[in-house]
Amino acid sequence: MLSQAIETNVAKANETNPSDPQKSDGAGRLAALSTAAGRALLIERAWPPAVAAIGVAILFLAASWLGAWIFAPRVLRIAGVALFALGLLVALAPLVRLRWPAAREIADRLDRDSGAAHRPASSLADSLANADDPMARALWAAHQAQLARSVEAVRVAPPAPRMTERDPYALRFGVAMMAFAAAVVAGPELHGRLAAAFDWRGGDAALAEAGSRIDAWIDPPSYAGRPPVVIDVASGAPQMLTAFEGSVLVVRGETGAVETKVEGALAPVETQAKPAKGAPAERRWTIQGDGKATIWRDGAKAADVAFTVIPAGTPKITLTGAPQSNLSGSLTLAYRIDDRYGVTGARADFALPRDPSKPAPRSLAEAPQAGLETPASTNGTGEAKATLDLSEHPWAGARVTMRLSATSVSGKTGQSAPVEVTLPQRPFHNPLARALVEERRDLILDPDHAPKRVDAALAGLAVAPELFDTPAGVHLGLRQAKTALDGARADADLVEVAQLLWTMALQIEDGDMTQAQRDLRAAEEALREALKRGASEDEIRRLMQNLREAAQRFAAEMAMKAEKNGDQTPQESNQQAQSLDKLMDRLEETARNGAREDAEAMLDQMQNMFENMQSAENAEESPAERALQKQIDELGKLMRDQQGLRDDTFRSDQRQRRGQQRKRSDDEGQAQQDDNGQPDSGQDEKDAQSGEGDAGSDDQKLGDRQQELADRLAQMQRMLKGLGMKGQKGFDDAEGDMKEAEGDLKGQQGQNGDESSPHEKLGRSGKGAAVDAQGRALQALREGAQGLQQQMNGQGSNGQGRYSARRMRPGDQDGDDPLGRRSQGNLGRDEGALREMGSVAERARKVMEELRRRLADPNRPADERDYLERLMNRN
Repeated sequence: MLSQAIETNVAKANETNPSDPQKSDGAGRLAALSTAAGRALLIERAWPPAVAAIGVAILFLAASWLGAWIFAPRVLRIAGVALFALGLLVALAPLVRLRWPAAREIADRLDRDSGAAHRPASSLADSLANADDPMARALWAAHQAQLARSVEAVRVAPPAPRMTERDPYALRFGVAMMAFAAAVVAGPELHGRLAAAFDWRGGDAALAEAGSRIDAWIDPPSYAGRPPVVIDVASGAPQMLTAFEGSVLVVRGETGAVETKVEGALAPVETQAKPAKGAPAERRWTIQGDGKATIWRDGAKAADVAFTVIPAGTPKITLTGAPQSNLSGSLTLAYRIDDRYGVTGARADFALPRDPSKPAPRSLAEAPQAGLETPASTNGTGEAKATLDLSEHPWAGARVTMRLSATSVSGKTGQSAPVEVTLPQRPFHNPLARALVEERRDLILDPDHAPKRVDAALAGLAVAPELFDTPAGVHLGLRQAKTALDGARADADLVEVAQLLWTMALQIEDGDMTQAQRDLRAAEEALREALKRGASEDEIRRLMQNLREAAQRFAAEMAMKAEKNGDQTPQESNQQAQSLDKLMDRLEETARNGAREDAEAMLDQMQNMFENMQSAENAEESPAERALQKQIDELGKLMRDQQGLRDDTFRSDQRQRRGQQRKRSDDEGQAQQDDNGQPDSGQDEKDAQSGEGDAGSDDQKLGDRQQELADRLAQMQRMLKGLGMKGQKGFDDAEGDMKEAEGDLKGQQGQNGDESSPHEKLGRSGKGAAVDAQGRALQALREGAQGLQQQMNGQGSNGQGRYSARRMRPGDQDGDDPLGRRSQGNLGRDEGALREMGSVAERARKVMEELRRRLADPNRPADERDYLERLMNRN
């Protein structure tokens, strides 16, 4: 070996020169380095087979923990174990040939680790060829001493088995990770699944052994969004677990060998399916409250679990505003839903009011129910709004008790406090149709006492059809309904009579309906249904086109009737048509963007607009009311004309002032030309005279217009007094201011012999004074209009005038802004009807609803509708 050769050379050198101790130290150092290098080489050669053997063993553990041997047949288990054993032997085979490295291999390893170019470790094994020459021995001794110093600096590097070259894809780490995952899957059955690989008994015995194991876990409900919780069934120690209400305890094991005892609020779940032969049985319990479960295996306690339940809670639903009845007969509800985990649905239930001291009321029709939309949030909670159409239900028009309910994802149901409302019904304009609908409702809601009253009412409605212009078909229908009611013997007979009354009411009401109105109603219902089911963009576009065409035909028909009756001018008809087109454009854009609630709100707006037009057409006004309304319209036109005259007067005054300034500048320039001796052309004087003539003619025209407005105001006051209205001080003041403005325009003020008018002495023109007087006249007209409105509101029964109901809305009272805030206030958000609304979203929604309501009123001035249109476009 290398160390022995080195020691031999050192011994010879010592014999020659026994006084040199460095040679002995170098030999010992080299021997130690040789041993370390040999060990490193041995490890490098033994490490790859060892890693391969460990990989085979780990792969065997992974397969066992994954349950590969549990249900495998006996032959397959023996073959699998034999295959893994053979793989282990093959991996360890290189170790059999493992030997201690040779001296040359160790020297080469030391030379590589030294990093020197002259191979110090191998050179120390050399010997002197001519030992008799003293000079050679001296050189040899110096050479050996230098090598010894080089060997002192050598450090043996750690073993480098170069596994990256042997396993470039690092499969050894993948096997380790797979074994770790398998161990997690096996859980407490690590030893049992590993032992199953060496269980070479028959199939029945193996299955029996496998069936005796226990799987137990808790399945949380879906609303919790949590993973299952595995129960430890190996230690048998007491466990305390937290479970959500509605969780399911699952225990799986062999029938007879595994037994579970439960205490507390754990309800068993019945299962229909039976386990297959040899398969483990499974039992389930619903955890409804705190409880305990003890699992036994072959008479020994496997698990003792106590449950603490997290309650799911009950959802809350409350109304955020009073229910609103719409002109179409629908009911709009605004509400809020709150729940910890979310809700799956909500609905509104209606019932007849009940007196505790009396028997429960009986009805021939089932109580109405309507589904409510859940808020557009991730869990269905928050504020929402729904429009219910129960206008055709037999209870429509009756006083009922409404209660809202919401169902959470946990299955719990919460209800709101009961609210009494009048269930809206479909509007009927025909008096006979309205009467039949009322009799139908009475017959349904009071089947024990109402038939006699309904019979008498039908007999009265059928009296003298020739005097009341009752059509023959309607008269025969009334007689048929009375005959059927007289022969009714059971509730089913009364229901048939009620259905007959409803059918007759629809025929009477819709019999006069034009084709345009039928098309409009059909197109509107088709679009509403498409919005509810989320139709495609192409279908929405097609339905919108149908609705637009039907609405235009119906609006044109209504406008033609109004113009024929003198209730509407062609200009107003054109304005209504333009408003309808803009509404349709917004509706189409909203529907295509998927904003269903906004689209339905615009449909309600359009329906309200048409209902208002029909109501105005069908309203029966007395001649005095029509005359009064005509004077009110005249007052509005008078105020607009006065404002226009004031604007024209102001512009004329500005033009006249600029002309006078130019004239003074020209006069100054002419004076300078005269001083310079230039000739006077006289053309400027002619231009000035022409301008003064034009100004005088303009003043005369403005004065004549002002005189005409004053005469119209005087005529209107005489007409109002003739209708029984008291005189208004504002109108008297306005008439005086108009006459003063007329005098200023015509130059009658200040012409009492003075050389100049008082206005000129004050530095003001007559037109400037006229503008001031016209402004005072406009303010006086507004004050007079407010006084006239107060008189109109004070007429009628109970001090309520004909226009008081409409004027009582927020923003309609005198001095209020569109949000219901007084002009004397600071116009802040804490004033008016919005002060009771907490959230910004709720206030914005109310403002948009109010804007839509006003825009749908055809009786509002065109300027106001244009202003509202701009507000809607901005929003």
